[in-house]
Amino acid sequence: MIRLFLVKVWAFIKRDFRIESSYKVAFLLEILRSIFPVFIFYFVAKLVDDGDNPHLASYGGGYFPFVLVGVAFTQYLTAALQVFATTVRRAQTTGVLEAILSTQTSPQGVIFYTSAYSFLVSTIHVAVVFAVGGLLPGVDYADANLVSALATIVLAIAAFSALGIFSATLIVVLKKGDPIELFIGYSSSLLGGAYFPVVVMPDWMQLAAKLLPITYALEAMRRALFEGQSLRDLWLPLTVLAAMAVVLLPASLWAFSQAVEKGRREGSLGQY
Repeated sequence: MIRLFLVKVWAFIKRDFRIESSYKVAFLLEILRSIFPVFIFYFVAKLVDDGDNPHLASYGGGYFPFVLVGVAFTQYLTAALQVFATTVRRAQTTGVLEAILSTQTSPQGVIFYTSAYSFLVSTIHVAVVFAVGGLLPGVDYADANLVSALATIVLAIAAFSALGIFSATLIVVLKKGDPIELFIGYSSSLLGGAYFPVVVMPDWMQLAAKLLPITYALEAMRRALFEGQSLRDLWLPLTVLAAMAVVLLPASLWAFSQAVEKGRREGSLGQY
């Protein structure tokens, strides 16, 4: 079973790589697009850093290391929110969605396999962001705990994927227009602590931030990279992130399968 799963994942990755690699300039431009914000926030940090900000003390002390993690992790969130819905929407407009979902592979399997390449590319983009940021003054990975960082990435992908599958579910039902991508994307950027600490916001906004997976992912990653905290040290944010993934991922897969079955019964899968 695991071998078959890996074979299918690899087949989808090779297929998507062949397609995307034919657009070499576009691929390079995507890499440049991912690192451009690094330089923007590096110079912004020069304006806001005063060397003694209590809100940044637990994240390494400087604004640039803090925001670097936010820039990198929004890549993952954006990929998760877009890849599933984009795949479904593209299949709808080309008239192949019903054919794809009628194969022996389950709808849940299809949605996972089609996302593999996007997450792989997003991981490369994140690695590039961290590498470029590490070359600039103010970022020091000397104390980084790679095990904790890897655990955070895995749990974040799982939790973010659930949100993306919910987004794809709405595309199956609504055909066009995705409120989840809009709402979750903007609220995560505003409330999740990507660009400024959650503690500087009003209490009601901090409460809302606690409902977002990215809040816990960013906290865990910053503490893992800049303070070298272990899995035991990060038990709270990682446990919450894991709980969100455990609850949301099965729920999103169930919702997607129900939307597909409804579309089959109504004959609306091919509509767009």
